Amino acid sequence: MSGMDQDEKERQRRQRMRSLAIALALAALVALFYAATIVRLGGNVFNRPV
Repeated sequence: MSGMDQDEKERQRRQRMRSLAIALALAALVALFYAATIVRLGGNVFNRPV
């Protein structure tokens, strides 16, 4: 019984780590697209009237 509980906890830990890795990769991709957009539009995009 204890072995199954340990396996389940390990599976949940691996799944949580995988989810965290996916979330971090997605956030990095969003930041990369944001930075690329700013670079392509130029720094003056922040100086335009709203």
